[in-house]
Amino acid sequence: MLGNNRGQSTLEYIAVFAAIVGAIIIFAYAKLKPAVQNVMDSSATKITTATSDFTAE
Repeated sequence: MLGNNRGQSTLEYIAVFAAIVGAIIIFAYAKLKPAVQNVMDSSATKITTATSDFTAE
């Protein structure tokens, strides 16, 4: 009987931990996506400008 309670308790902790980690991942993705997108857009613009300057010469 004690083994079943302990196993159930462990599974509950794992489920709560997984839910917390999932929430953190979703939050981080929502907050970091715009920042990463801005960096990528800026880099793409700089590359395009450099390529245009290089081919114009």
